[in-house]
Amino acid sequence: MIVNIGLAMVVYSPYLAFLPMIYLLYYLIRKGKLSLKNPWNIGIALLFFWSFIVGIINENEMSTLASLVILGLLLVSVYFQDKYQSVTDVERLFFSIFLFSIGSALMGILEHFNIITYSPTWWKYLLGTRSIDDITESYRISGTFNNPNLAGTWYAIMILFGVYFFKKSEGIHKVWFAVGTALFVTVLMMTGSRGAVIGLFFGFVIYSYFSGHKKKMLFLMFTLLSGITLMLNFPEWFPRGEILFSSIRDRQAIWENALYMFMMKPVTGWGLLGIYYADSSIYHYLRVFHAHNTLLTIATTLGVVGLSIFLWMEWSLLQEIRLLYQKKCRITPLLGGIQAIVLGQGLFDFTIMSPQVALLFVVSSTLIGSLAYSYIPQTIPTYPLTLRYKKSWKKA
Repeated sequence: MIVNIGLAMVVYSPYLAFLPMIYLLYYLIRKGKLSLKNPWNIGIALLFFWSFIVGIINENEMSTLASLVILGLLLVSVYFQDKYQSVTDVERLFFSIFLFSIGSALMGILEHFNIITYSPTWWKYLLGTRSIDDITESYRISGTFNNPNLAGTWYAIMILFGVYFFKKSEGIHKVWFAVGTALFVTVLMMTGSRGAVIGLFFGFVIYSYFSGHKKKMLFLMFTLLSGITLMLNFPEWFPRGEILFSSIRDRQAIWENALYMFMMKPVTGWGLLGIYYADSSIYHYLRVFHAHNTLLTIATTLGVVGLSIFLWMEWSLLQEIRLLYQKKCRITPLLGGIQAIVLGQGLFDFTIMSPQVALLFVVSSTLIGSLAYSYIPQTIPTYPLTLRYKKSWKKA
């Protein structure tokens, strides 16, 4: 029950998504210990400490406070590491997320047909149907994710969920999953997020690989490359094609500026919000929160130290996914596909800046480690660390 309430908060509001993190802090304090069992949890802990230190070094209070979000993600990771250690439990969790997300998709439909308008109202900000920053392309929907690109990431992952459950279900359930998946395809197109569509292709490529469909994987790769080639040569054939090349120029300028900032502070970086709060004399382009590329954003904000930690975390996940594949774990294609969607779109964006997408990404990554460890514990490299502490209100 508590997990479902937390899931509803995460899906339906980018701001209420923080509340489950606060609850988990209370839960883990009462538990009396914090166990970090795998590289992913250790990595999040290291990112928290390093981002906190970098915020202090840069004398940036906002970046220092923002590091507490990483601490919240660590609490989430530890909770799911302990509670979800079987494929059946993971499938139930993903099924619940899929169901809750249907409500978000329906709100996106209402938004598309102006039943939910873009006029500012407090509840629209709370639910994420209206972004704090005005969106010039008002025909693009945000669902409950505050931004069309963030909504695109979430809906793309839900499409992968739908395909997975469609394949393993029978009878009327198969029909319902087909309808739900079609709904998510529809709202994904309504977000107008090209990056999310490209990320979804990456997701299906990895999904096909771990499903054992190598020919389908090659076909998807060929389709993706052909689509990109057509889009670059005939942009008018694609949605938002009229601004394709201006978007590319914008991204190039942002990347060049972020690279320039990285070269100024290659070791520590500028802090989690340092790209936005950097002095105007340093930022030679329009002020943005991130570098529109996952690795470049991490490098610019946390330097080579933070980037090295993140790459180590992803490398460890890759080893764990390979083990799940070798053990023929049936949910491996889905878990690998989620990683591919987020990191694939991360070539052009940084969607894990969103608390909602970050939570889904962290949870799915944590579950990879939990399942891998449950198969053959002795073959998984672990770095066990258990912190025990006295509960201050415990009666003597």
